Amino acid sequence: MIKKILGNIVFKNFSYLTIGTIIAQLISLVTVLKITSILNPDDYGLFTFLIAQGMLLLRIGDLGNRNIVIRTIARDSSHTNDLLVNGAILRVLAIMALSFIYYIYNYYFGSLSFNNLFLIFVFSLFGCFANLFELIFHGNQKMLPSAVINLTYSLIWFVIVFFILDEGISISFIFLLYISITLVKAILYLAFIKYYKLFKGKVQNFRVSAKQIIKESWPYFAMILILLPLTSLANNFLDINSTNNEIGYFNLSERLLGPISLVVGMSLSAIFPNLSAMWSNNRSRFYKYLSIGFGVYMIASMLICFIFTLFSKEIVILLFPDGYLPAIKVCQMQVWYLFFTSVDSMVGVVLGAANKEKLILRFSIVYFLVCTPVLFFSSKYGALGISYGYVVSYGACLIYVWLTFKKSLNIKIKYDLRIWLLAISLFVISYYLASGISLFYKLIICFTILSLLLPYSFKIYKPLFVK
Repeated sequence: MIKKILGNIVFKNFSYLTIGTIIAQLISLVTVLKITSILNPDDYGLFTFLIAQGMLLLRIGDLGNRNIVIRTIARDSSHTNDLLVNGAILRVLAIMALSFIYYIYNYYFGSLSFNNLFLIFVFSLFGCFANLFELIFHGNQKMLPSAVINLTYSLIWFVIVFFILDEGISISFIFLLYISITLVKAILYLAFIKYYKLFKGKVQNFRVSAKQIIKESWPYFAMILILLPLTSLANNFLDINSTNNEIGYFNLSERLLGPISLVVGMSLSAIFPNLSAMWSNNRSRFYKYLSIGFGVYMIASMLICFIFTLFSKEIVILLFPDGYLPAIKVCQMQVWYLFFTSVDSMVGVVLGAANKEKLILRFSIVYFLVCTPVLFFSSKYGALGISYGYVVSYGACLIYVWLTFKKSLNIKIKYDLRIWLLAISLFVISYYLASGISLFYKLIICFTILSLLLPYSFKIYKPLFVK
């Protein structure tokens, strides 16, 4: 049985991506430590802002066709060349149009120089090719080359930061180096595609192919646009209403939360296929596992957030210069926004498994309408202000999402009210009550809560683990 599991292509691909991503995250975190020792918060904020703007153009320029490309190639690899060539043309046109729109936006609302705008355009252009080439491997279910290239990318950036960067180097030059390794990444992907002989099929007429791609991907593109304020515009709101320092604190908190976000994402990826199969084959088992298992997932997520909040002050003080101390409170607040998004993502996974995509879209619209004005206004109070905005607005929407989710599936989540009250209690304890006490007392609080909560939780949710 173990031999079959280890030889399963899904298990191997998942393992390659997971191991590669974890190692890359660790390398990236060490790299950030070095960068923050070289750059002050203002310069670090500008550097991360340039990257964020390039990623913003890249995210929109994708046009929502990521899943379409993977799905089409997985079903018939003879479409590879068509998607590669016409997909690249489509993305380049999108990036060019978006760059022009961004130039107008920056003229009225931004503060970037023309040189920085040009570098952002080049970065997004190289990035769009690198991402498209990566999809070819995913569609052919060859995750190992993808994992190796991404790991190589992280290692090259690590070497550059530790052996080339020094105090006094301009932000534009650092960003140019970052762009260079993105180009190297794209070239490596192209070389591996040729090595594995993945260039297959004929290239169709651009209009015909582009029309088909857009037709299939527009729902995903609409979702990207709707959720843009929540996923990608925090840096822009802070740029308009605050300072580069605050952008630096916010992006540093995002980087520190990366490993936690990774754990949540990987767990959801592992859960989705099983839930989809249960929904089709055994509906009663689906409801039973969901009723009990959702609570387990929430408790595990909130405990991770609780522990991070409790000890994040010590982590930041230990790893970063004193100029980054304001990021402590930002991290402590953002991690609870991550808890909310983890619950919402689980709701999305369940609804996706139950073929309720329209309800997911409705929830996205609610988040957009409520959260966007709150985030824009709260960004006037810096990184901590927008972090409060995320937690308050998203939490308010999540009440509606939670009640509608249970009603739509006609399901009861076991002890859900107690779980939500527990989450609020852990937030208050870790963020407010324990903020000014010593490390020794924090350890006592952590040990006490875990020793009380874990045995009790296992007793309640034992049916999930025992057949």
